[in-house]
Order: sequence, then C-alpha cells, then structure tokens
Amino acid sequence: MVKSSIIVPTQSTGSTSRKRSIDQDAEHNDNNTERATDDKETEAKKPRLEMSTDSRRRGQRLFGVLLGTLNKFKDDSEKRSEGEKKRQEIDTKLHEKLANEKKELAEKMQADKERREQELNMLRVRDQRILDEKRDATNVRHKEYTANYLKTTTSPVLLYRPAKLTDDMEKQILQQKEDAQQARKAYEERREQRMKQEEAEDKSALEAAEKRHYHQSEQRDEHNEQNGDERDNGSMTGSPRLESPAPEDAVADRDEEQ
Repeated sequence: MVKSSIIVPTQSTGSTSRKRSIDQDAEHNDNNTERATDDKETEAKKPRLEMSTDSRRRGQRLFGVLLGTLNKFKDDSEKRSEGEKKRQEIDTKLHEKLANEKKELAEKMQADKERREQELNMLRVRDQRILDEKRDATNVRHKEYTANYLKTTTSPVLLYRPAKLTDDMEKQILQQKEDAQQARKAYEERREQRMKQEEAEDKSALEAAEKRHYHQSEQRDEHNEQNGDERDNGSMTGSPRLESPAPEDAVADRDEEQ
C-alpha cells in the first residue's frame, strides 16, 4: 500500500500568486505604453524626406523672390541714404550761403552808411568852402575899392579923399593898394588850391563809385553763377523714386529665366 500525500495550498499562497500575475500584467501594459509613446515620438521627429519637384521649385522661386526683394530694398535704402546725404550737404551750403549773404548785407549797409556820412561831410565842407570863398572875394573887393580912400579914426569909420594929397596921404593910399593886391593874390591862390582840392575829391569819389559799381557787378555775376550751379546740382542729384517689382512679376521673370 503506497502512501500519498496531498498538499493543500493555504490561502496566503493563492493570494500571492494572483498578486504576482496582476503585477506582471501591469508591467507588460506599461512597457507596451512606453513603446507606443517612443514610436510616436520617433515618427514625429522623423523629417519629411520626400518632396515633389514642383514643391522644391516653388520654394526656390519664393526664396529667390524674397532675396531679390530684400536686395532691392537694400539698394533703394542706400540710394535714398546717398540722396539724403546730398540734400543735407546742399542744405548746409545754403545755410552757409545765407549766413554769408547776411554778413555781406550787414557789411554793405555799414559801408553805405559810412559812405553817405562821408559824402555828407564832404558836401558840408564844400558848402563851407564856397561860403569862405565868397567872403574872401567880398573882402578883397572891399579892400580894392577902399584902397583909394583914407579912413577916419572915429567910429563908425568914414572914407574920404582930399582934393590935394600930402606925401603921407599918398604913401598911405599906396600902401593900401599894395595890401589890396596882396589880398587879391592870396585869394587867387586859395581859390586855385580849393579848385584843385575839389577836383581831387571829385576824382576820388568817381573812382570809388566806379569801384563800388564794379564790385557790385561781380557780386551779382557770382550770385547768378552760384544759383545756376545749385539748380544744376539739384536737378542732377534729385533722388529718383525707386519701386520694388510685384512678387508675381518677379516670379514670372525667374520662371522665364529657368
């Protein structure tokens, strides 16, 4: 007779087996989930390697249009910058020119004022000279007229001429005539000197007027020449209006070139 033994598992052993089975299933599910997530990330990171020829050409054309537009904008900006620089230089020259003209105008006004004062002084001197000449001429004529007469010592002075002259009277009359002749000679010398002085003043004034007129003519010619040069420079340095072509036109041009 064979003896057999049957081992009946306890309740704790069955619970442990079921728990181990559940843990294995959960771990298997987690591994599957992680594997699926890694596959999705790999697919998301994988670049698109396949692209049609038309798509590449279209991308190249668009890139070419963008690059051409940027280059055109750069060229236009540089040209506008050069034009603005030239305009700024012209504005600076104009301001300097206006300042110089203002200074020249002030100097001209001061010179004109001094010239007018000099002319007025010259006129006053000439008028006084004419009055002195008239007074001298009157005195000379008076001496020449009274040289043939004797004068009383009383006041007012009376002129008389006796019918018969003594030697002293004749000497006195002769001396008076000599004095009158000397006065006439001095008057003529002064008159000639005044005339020469007036001629020299007139000549100097005429030369100054001609020189002033010539200088003003040169200034007008120089001013007109500068204005003509500025107008020519303004027409030559005027910045043209630059416009970028439309993208459709640029694409069409590039397609024709290709």
